[in-house]
This record gives sequence, C-alpha cells and structure tokens, in this order.
Amino acid sequence: MHRFQFHFLACTLALAGHLDPGLAQSPDTAAAKPVLTSTNAPAGTNAAAVADQPVIDPETRELKPRDVFRYRVHQDPVGGVDSLRVTINDAGEALFNVTRADSTYVTVKAAGKRVGEVRELLRKQLEAEYYVTATVDLSLESVAASGLGGGGIAGTSSLADIPKVIVFDQHQGTYPILEGRRLMLSDIMIQMPQNPFANRAKVEILRLGADGKPLPPIRVNVDDLILKNDRSLDVELKDGDRIRVPKKVIFGL
Repeated sequence: MHRFQFHFLACTLALAGHLDPGLAQSPDTAAAKPVLTSTNAPAGTNAAAVADQPVIDPETRELKPRDVFRYRVHQDPVGGVDSLRVTINDAGEALFNVTRADSTYVTVKAAGKRVGEVRELLRKQLEAEYYVTATVDLSLESVAASGLGGGGIAGTSSLADIPKVIVFDQHQGTYPILEGRRLMLSDIMIQMPQNPFANRAKVEILRLGADGKPLPPIRVNVDDLILKNDRSLDVELKDGDRIRVPKKVIFGL
C-alpha cells in the first residue's frame, strides 16, 4: 500500500510539471487581484489589443476619459449592496449620484488622478454637503481602450463620434440618437427618476446654430408635456443639444 501511494504521488507531481505554471499557484498567489489579459478579457473586448497592453494596477493607473468605476456609499439611505456604474466623461469628469433615490450628483475631476485620490475627493464632497460620514466604495471596473484616443471603451467606437444629447443640472445623463430614429424630449424625460429638487416646469434645451453660436433657449414645461399629455410641447432633439433641468426654488415659511 505504501509503495502504491508513493507511486501515485510521484505520477501526480510529474504530471503537474507539464501543466501551465499559472495553474499551480500557492493560495496567496491565487488570491491576488486578476489582471486583464488576452485570455480573460471581458466579452466584447478586443483580445489582441489587450495582449499588447501592460498589466494594469487599478490603484496606481492614471485615470483617463471613458474609464469606468463601480461606486457605492455605505450610508446611502436607500440601503442594499448594489453599486452604480460611473464613467469618466470626455471632459475628464465623473458624476457620482449622492444616493440611488434620485439623480442629485457631485462632480469630481477624475482624469489624471488615481482611484485613491478620486475616492478621497468624493468622500470630502459628500461629507461637506450631504452626509455626516460617507464610507465610499470606489473601484476601477474597466479602462478606456488604447488606440481610441482615450475616447472609447474597449470594443466600442468613441462616444465623441456618436450623435447624442446631454442632460445636466438636477438630472444628468448622455443619450445617443440612434441612426434612422427620432429622439424626442419626452422620450428622455419619462425615463428620469424622481427628484423633488428638479424644476421640470422650466426645462431648457440649449442648441447651437449652423454658425456654432448659441441660439435662444427652447423652454418647455415638461410637467404639462408628460402629465397633461400635451404633445404640442414636445421637441425633437438634435446632436449636440444640452438639456438643462434647473433646481426648484423652495421658499421657507
């Protein structure tokens, strides 16, 4: 029996010597952070492009536009463990929702910084305006692909090349205009979450003329458009439009 066990152990060790060294990891090595390679690249990623990139340490990487975070505040009154996905925009800014309950957000200039620096700036902003204590979970989920000018996510075209409109102030978001489709103001505003501080009666569409100069704002009472179903107020949106949803002024007694 002892001779058989020794023979079996010897065969096992000999077989292990022919395996990929990466499969024979110590427990400490196996627990290390995964790295982005051509073999474990997420679906939709150009594996050949990833193979040419160096291993990325998410904590020391200099952040760039189109990098994507995962973000959560432990003290969020909504509760739960779900995190939000936040993308650094083409201006190098990241817009972080204060809570999952509505679209109020804070802006952090993220491009050129490290994750730890953004995490600390975000914590300070949240504690200065919204929380007594803010425990922030912030991690880098994916990085902008090289070769796309820092303006695209791996496996996709640059967002700058896609016709789109941007919503800002008390609501925020970027909405693409699909080829061959019309994008109406009501299509966007119906999707917006509830925000008691948003003045939807005084929404403005900011548009540039053919000469690149600002045109007079198009003002729309979105409450009448949606709640009263007044379709005559709807506006077809154009590439480059910016939709401002201002803050509601609440007077104290």
